[in-house]
Amino acid sequence: MMMKNTAAVVLFSLITGTVFGQPPTPAPSAAKPVNTLKLDTPELAAEVNGEKIFRHQLAAECLSLYGESELQELINTNLIRMECDRLKITVTAEEIDSEVIRMAQTFKMSSDQWLKLLEKERQIQPEQYRQDIVWRMLALAKLAGPRVQISPQELQQAYDAQFGQAVQVRQIVLNSRAEAESLLTALKKNPESFPSAAKNKSLDPVSQPYGGMIQPVRHHTLNPQIEKILFGLKPGEISPVVEWPAGQFIIFRCEKYIEPQQVDFQAVQEQLRLKLRDTKLRQVADDVFTELQKKTKVQIVLANPALMTQYPGVAAFLNGQAVLQKDLADVCLQKHGKTVLNDMISRLIVEQACRQEKITITEADIDNEIRESAIKFLPLKADGSADTELWIKRAVEESGLPPAIYRKQTVAPMLALKRLTKKAVIVTEEDIQRSFEANYGQKVRCLAIILRDQRRAQEVWAMANRHKTAENFGDLAEKYSIDQDTRLGRGVIPPFAKYCGQPELEKEAFSLKPGDLSQIVQTDDHLVILFCIGYVEPVKVNIAEVKADLIADIFEKKQQLVIHRYFERLYEQAVFSNYLTGVSQKPAAPPAADKTAAF
Repeated sequence: MMMKNTAAVVLFSLITGTVFGQPPTPAPSAAKPVNTLKLDTPELAAEVNGEKIFRHQLAAECLSLYGESELQELINTNLIRMECDRLKITVTAEEIDSEVIRMAQTFKMSSDQWLKLLEKERQIQPEQYRQDIVWRMLALAKLAGPRVQISPQELQQAYDAQFGQAVQVRQIVLNSRAEAESLLTALKKNPESFPSAAKNKSLDPVSQPYGGMIQPVRHHTLNPQIEKILFGLKPGEISPVVEWPAGQFIIFRCEKYIEPQQVDFQAVQEQLRLKLRDTKLRQVADDVFTELQKKTKVQIVLANPALMTQYPGVAAFLNGQAVLQKDLADVCLQKHGKTVLNDMISRLIVEQACRQEKITITEADIDNEIRESAIKFLPLKADGSADTELWIKRAVEESGLPPAIYRKQTVAPMLALKRLTKKAVIVTEEDIQRSFEANYGQKVRCLAIILRDQRRAQEVWAMANRHKTAENFGDLAEKYSIDQDTRLGRGVIPPFAKYCGQPELEKEAFSLKPGDLSQIVQTDDHLVILFCIGYVEPVKVNIAEVKADLIADIFEKKQQLVIHRYFERLYEQAVFSNYLTGVSQKPAAPPAADKTAAF
């Protein structure tokens, strides 16, 4: 049986690849061969409620999603292979096996454990790892030759950088040398004001909330001249103004030195060597590929409309030799087939529901949905129209999908699900009243400390109870809260409103008077202590004035919840077999006649 949470995950990723209820709309020219590609692999990939998904359809889908990125990887691999053939360089199976064993031992695993971990955590098949990653790395190392050789001095420096002595410093980052020199003069008169000055004046957003404190610095990790300055400071000593390469000016204060870790050099030598080799390979890989590309004539056909028409079925040419779309599709299928097939199964389940309910989504519907999203989330253009171009641009950047696929695999399915569940979404007067109180009613302002351990919560509560002041509570939040926002903000959280979705905390907050300390509140995951600092008066607005906005907001939120539940139930009622993963599902009870009745 497929787990329920898997269905929920695929719902909001890629649900459908067709426009429901209509013949497939022709894809843009960049993806045109995907629709016409025919592979000699007619075997079934899956069956969903009696409908079949064939392997050639799956391969075509994988190609449409990953073809361009995998083509570059395939070209790079072929460039390496061609150069190895030219220079008679070989990478043997024994070398690959030895490298897999060495890599596994680095993480204190057997090779079998390592390969299983890669397959489970990164969805990399063992043979794919051997041929696509290990072979390529070893071949590249041989082609790079002396450029990836590692000297004893480099090994020692890597050891010092990871395990050697470290210096703990604070920093203040400024944009002006004059301002930095003026501040340095003041700091030398009062060195203890350094943390406060860092909080108030430093421009570095990472270290500023911590009074300028940064991670301990070890040798061979920064610019050598800056390291010399830092390791030349005594505890409590402040550095001169240091000009950073990015044009910023920094003042450091040494806090303390941290002794080297007692780690045997021989025990970690191989791990360090592999890490250095990988670093060097990354550094020289571009140079090697550039050199190989200069020797090889590479012509990309995929995503070029004119060339794709001229050379149907071809993805690229290397020295006149064709890289076929068929072969590229097979590569995409091997790497991404399982994930893509899960998505195709989910998409087909939703499409079948649309057919049953006679729901049709047109291109005009998709255009309108995009327009409404742009109006809701983006400023209007100068002429008052929706900025749909910017919306699509941002959506495509976030999803990584081409615009046409984004329209059909993101916008169309969500629009279809909205229509499938529209009748099930009901906004009541009680909903409206609660939403009004949540948005416009009285709110209570509290500080919060979030903890995980019961004993620590009791200790912190006792310290807060001894001195019931906002200043003391803020100090405790900064020191003990496990939540970064409340720690850096000294306990500050947004005001509590009624019906805010946190009933335990809401009830406790509204029971407090200014200056009161709450009891320890147990939530699902954490323990929370609140300190009341006051109330925010209700907004003076009549509910009739905002009722339309409230209804729209409630409807959207309830609809998202209904869609999620509807899809889960739809998925659970489906009969399917995934022949790629070996997962099958056959519900014990037949689907209900009205799939939205329970919502």
